[in-house]
Amino acid sequence: MTYRMRGFRMAKVGLLLGSLALAVAIACGSDDEPAPVAATSAPAPTAAPAPTAAPAATAAAAATATSAPAPVADATMAPSSGDGPSGDVVMAIRRVNAIYGVAYTGPYRGSAHQQTGGIDEFLFVMGDDGNAMTPQLADDWQVDAAGTKVTITTKSGIDWHGPVGQEGLDARFGEMVAEDIVAWLNSGNSTTNPESTYPDAGDFAAVFLEAKSIDDRTLEIGLVSPLFYGMPLSAFGILGAARGPYFRRGVDIMGLDWAQSNAVGTGPFRQGLCIPGDRCTANALDSHWRQVSSIATITMIQVPESATRIAMLKNGQIDMTEMDFKLVPGLIADGFQFLDTQPGNFVGQSILYPGNLWEENHARTGEALNPWDAPSYARDIPWIGDPWQESHPDKVVYTDTDNPPGMTDMEQARLVRLALGTAIDRNQIKDVLLGGLGILLYSEYMGPEYPGWDPKRSSGAWTFEGDRIDDTGTQKSIPYVLVDGDVAAAGALLDAAGYPLVAGERPGIGDQLTLQKYPAEAGEVGMEVGDTVNSTWSQLGISVSQLVEDYGGVISPRMRRREQFLPVLKNGDVNSSVFPLDWPYPPVDSSISRPGWGVGFETPYLSSQHFSIRGSQDRAFREFEHMETADYMIYWQLYNGVFQIPRGVVTTDRITGIKVEQTHYGGATGYGNPETLTIK
Repeated sequence: MTYRMRGFRMAKVGLLLGSLALAVAIACGSDDEPAPVAATSAPAPTAAPAPTAAPAATAAAAATATSAPAPVADATMAPSSGDGPSGDVVMAIRRVNAIYGVAYTGPYRGSAHQQTGGIDEFLFVMGDDGNAMTPQLADDWQVDAAGTKVTITTKSGIDWHGPVGQEGLDARFGEMVAEDIVAWLNSGNSTTNPESTYPDAGDFAAVFLEAKSIDDRTLEIGLVSPLFYGMPLSAFGILGAARGPYFRRGVDIMGLDWAQSNAVGTGPFRQGLCIPGDRCTANALDSHWRQVSSIATITMIQVPESATRIAMLKNGQIDMTEMDFKLVPGLIADGFQFLDTQPGNFVGQSILYPGNLWEENHARTGEALNPWDAPSYARDIPWIGDPWQESHPDKVVYTDTDNPPGMTDMEQARLVRLALGTAIDRNQIKDVLLGGLGILLYSEYMGPEYPGWDPKRSSGAWTFEGDRIDDTGTQKSIPYVLVDGDVAAAGALLDAAGYPLVAGERPGIGDQLTLQKYPAEAGEVGMEVGDTVNSTWSQLGISVSQLVEDYGGVISPRMRRREQFLPVLKNGDVNSSVFPLDWPYPPVDSSISRPGWGVGFETPYLSSQHFSIRGSQDRAFREFEHMETADYMIYWQLYNGVFQIPRGVVTTDRITGIKVEQTHYGGATGYGNPETLTIK
């Protein structure tokens, strides 16, 4: 029997939402390839312009969008900070990127000026009161009654500022006006600019039509569908983006090459000397509309190796560093601090299964996608379900012949993904590789610390279209707490899927399974986690190979084109445990974000759920459907959750405090807001 549940099961969960600001890494594609240059000594802070960069991630927040919060303080009322900026801070990171000042022409990678923080600001941030659409650069916002148009009023008196050494350009750049926001949105949006390579191009396209300025302080944006939930314009990334505006007008004033190679922002810092693969410095302004920094400079230096970063901590060459989590307990024992920069906010990694393309038509445009022509359906791949074998036998390239009697290819592939997820020994990963600091993750969408988490809950059984069905045969409800590290149970699932053990091997899987891995938002520990996962999978009789490729240059473009079909150890668009219970899951798990970035799989249910939740003004409905989506994803195992870790940095005792605003995106450091750093 097929049915849809429509009652409401309410979960009382407190919203762990603080205010937000800058993130170190960009959403879904942090810069994580091996770094070419190792710094051996701390740089002296300098003051010069920089070479190349990419804007921070902007995304939606979680308030009902029918009325605006009360306007915040006028932008001309700048708070003071003691005697002004004083003192320099040096932080070591694995890789220092180039500057991407107008990222609609840049690669899928974070900019060096976002790694330092302090240069970009946001239209909206997460308020301390839990209001997910608290204005920052904006002053006011309204969505019309039909949910088809948003009107935004920007603050007055906020100026753009260029790099150190080029302060004379500030007068040419002038004040931020509504047209600056319009130019950012329209140049980045893949609907209004099909040539955009902006990492948030698909996120904008999923929500916005063309933006238009009404006057210097007011802009209007048409909405793709009714939207009463939030917008992709806040630092928190609720609807799939989380970046501050880049200065598109700089292209007209200075030319594309200059604009792309220099960061122009409105924050309390301006870009200093930035050398890709070496260092990047941000220099504090003496006055600012929002907050004057307590430190004078923040410098990020590139130090790829953990051992070198530890040595630099010990000899005082650096003040802060990102660190492989298994090394943190030893550093604490040596007298260093682990600063939990965003308490309660964990960043995780999962195994993604791209290539499961189950949408026949684009969810926004209706265009035919012809998924059966994708590379993932050129042959029978064990972990990729092919619904077209039954519904479109005239379209499929191959004929599936290895399914057990009565089992569809969709069910066979689901059992394979479930088996691989069941075999993962999450407790071993936590205890050995994460220094006991992590928590177990069972799905990209659900685990301890997530809103709605209930260890006694089960998924129920589902069709891929999103209908609940009765348990029957192998189609069984899956508990939220998976059987963990159980090789025997995983083997039984593979047996049921038609891949029995023969002379110690499982023909049909071992010759095809390659795990792609890279550090991603959780940091370098992800590489070792990949080794551990492969070791466990080999116990199933699968000879698993590994492949490490440049994410931004190779894997990300394949995922954007929906041509990736190898499993990838990273995270999708859910790399935070701090979000509201009524959040609509990201558009990147569906065709909604095409032609922008996606996780590489697409399901019609996730498309319909995203539109349904974001278009509802009934919070109880949104919360219920959020949990329905979690159930669906637990059942279909398009993500095997692996682990989550707290966001934090290791510091010397010279760092006395930092107040980082909550962000949905960003790396394991959770670092941002250098203006709030305090030092001895």
